[in-house]
Amino acid sequence: MAHFEPKPQPYTFDLGHLLCNDSNPLPPLDNDKEATLKAVARDTAQALINQLLTTCPITKASDDQSLQLTLPPPTTHLPREKPVPKEKEKTRWDKFAEKKGIKGKKRDGKLEFNEELQEWKPKYGYKGKKGDGVQEDWLVEVDDKPEKKKEKGGDVERRNNKIKARKTQQH
Repeated sequence: MAHFEPKPQPYTFDLGHLLCNDSNPLPPLDNDKEATLKAVARDTAQALINQLLTTCPITKASDDQSLQLTLPPPTTHLPREKPVPKEKEKTRWDKFAEKKGIKGKKRDGKLEFNEELQEWKPKYGYKGKKGDGVQEDWLVEVDDKPEKKKEKGGDVERRNNKIKARKTQQH
């Protein structure tokens, strides 16, 4: 353990933000700047951990047997980089819609998940469910015998019609 030198001015702590302020001046940085800065940072971190362990209640979690520190609320106010944004002024349409009770359309429920393609597709319309590129019955078997009968029968009927047409022309 490293030794802990008392400082002329004590540290100030904000345990809610895990903050330890050392208002004492830095020791002279003569030869070894890194070692001096490491020592100051180590002493400050040790002081913060000691303060946490002595003032914050320690509880044991029942589910995973871990120790937890309950931090107090922060005391230091941290400034914002930018001001709090102002509320947007309502447009003329927004005021009119609020007065008349007009609400926007709900847009949920227009998409559904296609399990085959593993992506969301519209239920209808452009690139919808019907036109997803996968035709359900892309191959249909045809029985050869009825097709041949139709062809032969169609030829006979056509020939008979031609014969009747000639007879009517001759008479």
